[in-house]
Amino acid sequence: MNHPEDNWNIMMRPKFIKNSLNHLRSSLRGFTRNEDGLASAEMMMMLPLYLFCILGTFTYWDAFDVANRSQKAAYSVSDLLTRNQDMQGVPEVYVEGMFSTMQYMMGDTLPTRTRVTSVFFDDTNGYRVLWSRSSTTTLPRLTTSSLTTIQGHLPVMFDGDALIVVEATVDFEPMFSLTNWAMQALDLDSMYHVVVTRPRFMSKICLRGVACG
Repeated sequence: MNHPEDNWNIMMRPKFIKNSLNHLRSSLRGFTRNEDGLASAEMMMMLPLYLFCILGTFTYWDAFDVANRSQKAAYSVSDLLTRNQDMQGVPEVYVEGMFSTMQYMMGDTLPTRTRVTSVFFDDTNGYRVLWSRSSTTTLPRLTTSSLTTIQGHLPVMFDGDALIVVEATVDFEPMFSLTNWAMQALDLDSMYHVVVTRPRFMSKICLRGVACG
């Protein structure tokens, strides 16, 4: 035989659960409508994005500044070489001085690799390397057989034309390591320029001590 108190507990249990759920629902509804501390929470969520945008702006500006300076430096070296008027050709020390000039214009914090090549064209043999010099062994000198690596940068030439080709590679490291992966994705971690210039006053630029027939 059931006790009356047990029947009372059975009847009250669903009502207690329903009231508890209603109370929980009201509490949650009030919590979702409560805007206390919302600005601080949003700030904490957006702060990493803000910092990345600010640091990225400085980094991109620095990257394009380096690209602009390195391109102008390569044009300056090419212009100096093509103004040579020495019938015996430019000395080795002069070419080495151009490498030092290029590095000086870029500064000590931007390692620069420079290669200078004198290219001649004739209808019989096509493109031919007269001489080539590099500022570092990691950038080998060009030969006629390896000239195909930059042939896409060479213009259409007529029989007897000659050119000076200056290649400059500047290693760029972002000022903030946070944006380093973005620089690599955009291929901005290394600036590469090819400057092609015709001799100003002579038919071709020779190197002293090297056959230039």
